[in-house]
Amino acid sequence: MPEPTHVTGDSNEYEFQVMAENAAGVGPPSAVSRLIKCREPVNPPSAPTVVKVTDTSKTSVSLEWTTPVFDGGMEIIGYIIEMCKADLGEWHKVNAETCIATKYTVIDLEAGEHYKFRVSAVNGAGKGESCEVPATIQATDRLSSPEIDIDANFKQTHIVRAGATIRLFIAFLGKPVPTATWSKADSDLSLRADIHITDSFSTLTVENCNRNDAGKYVFTVENVSGSKSIAFTVKVLDTPGPPGPITFKDVTRGSITLMWDAPVLDGGARIHHYIVEKREASRRSWQVVSSKCTRQIFKVTDLAEGVPFYYRVSAENEYGVGEPCELTEPVVATEEPAPPKRLDIIDTTKSSAVLAWLKPDHDGGSRVTGTFTIDIPISGRPAPKVTWKLEEMRLKETDRVTIKTTKDRTTLIVKDSMRGDSGKYYLTLENTAGVKTFAVTVVVIGRPGAVTGLEYQFRVYALNAAGVSKASEASRPLVAQNPVGKCIF
Repeated sequence: MPEPTHVTGDSNEYEFQVMAENAAGVGPPSAVSRLIKCREPVNPPSAPTVVKVTDTSKTSVSLEWTTPVFDGGMEIIGYIIEMCKADLGEWHKVNAETCIATKYTVIDLEAGEHYKFRVSAVNGAGKGESCEVPATIQATDRLSSPEIDIDANFKQTHIVRAGATIRLFIAFLGKPVPTATWSKADSDLSLRADIHITDSFSTLTVENCNRNDAGKYVFTVENVSGSKSIAFTVKVLDTPGPPGPITFKDVTRGSITLMWDAPVLDGGARIHHYIVEKREASRRSWQVVSSKCTRQIFKVTDLAEGVPFYYRVSAENEYGVGEPCELTEPVVATEEPAPPKRLDIIDTTKSSAVLAWLKPDHDGGSRVTGTFTIDIPISGRPAPKVTWKLEEMRLKETDRVTIKTTKDRTTLIVKDSMRGDSGKYYLTLENTAGVKTFAVTVVVIGRPGAVTGLEYQFRVYALNAAGVSKASEASRPLVAQNPVGKCIF
């Protein structure tokens, strides 16, 4: 039977017979040979073309490489990774079993040590030549600032209907693994959202969403190398939220003007109009005053005098009527005026303060008379004697001036205040332990009256860097008249 000694060819399988021939002719054939596969000569593969380091830590190095250009005529069955310490040069195999993939992480390295690495391919003919990483590699943590991985399908704005589910997904990377957080202005996401975070991505899910879930969501990843943020805008198609706070003005005996701000949350659609309602304080039912108010101001008329009313306003869009905003206290058309606003201290000295304020929001249906009150807490043992003065003049109770003193405070009330009530009001507290004086400057601003025929008296003060002197004696009464003459005093 014939036996092959050198095979080349096209990888097909063949059987062979041999016959002898002489002058008499060809003899009988030999037995058939075994199947012979024709193939090219086999060699070990060439070296991988590129070997590079993709990551490092204190105890590991990750490598990747490309397949050899020439496989040696046989399929590559794996790779062998070798390493050595840079200062020793003694190479040894890293992987116990042949690595099939074109990447490998070498572990259990000494922190801070420098290493060399090389990779060889293996086929049926054996191990091929190796390709070495060009530089020595140190086993140390590799730092990289966080990056957010978004694709072409990323949507910055998400629109959902009320009752649906909001799902937000973000992939990220960084070394060390970044800390990921979600935030939303003026909202505690832990109450509404289910947040899931891994080393490479995070998801936020809000089920059965409503208008309050609309807004700007911010996703932030941060590590020691830096931070990165991305924002999502979520629109929830729903009825509007409540309008802004309600204020009012021009309170008369039979009407009131209401004002309000547009809702912060419009429900993802344009506000068509507002619904204004009123309710008597003694009743539970609401009455619609206007069902199609297109502005953010409305005058309610035909109010019963002296009856307290609550008011509320709702916004309406294409999805329906939203939550109302309601006044917390009832308003009476003829009630006392609202308190003054924005009380400010505009000047102080060691023993005095100058105060200023704005007029009330409403006058209660009648002119504000101009009453002012100075209320000061007091203390001392024994209880001090209380004295009020306007400049040099001691104040006594009259039809316009009321002084109320208890054990812990004293109050001065001046009704129908006039320009002549301006000046420094001094409060003196005196007991056996001593004397203490406080001063408050009051400026009453108003339109001056007619001057003809009125009598005036004048006092003069001296002023220097140390302060204002006591007043001179009052002049004799002078009559203002036209033409103006010379005043001699």
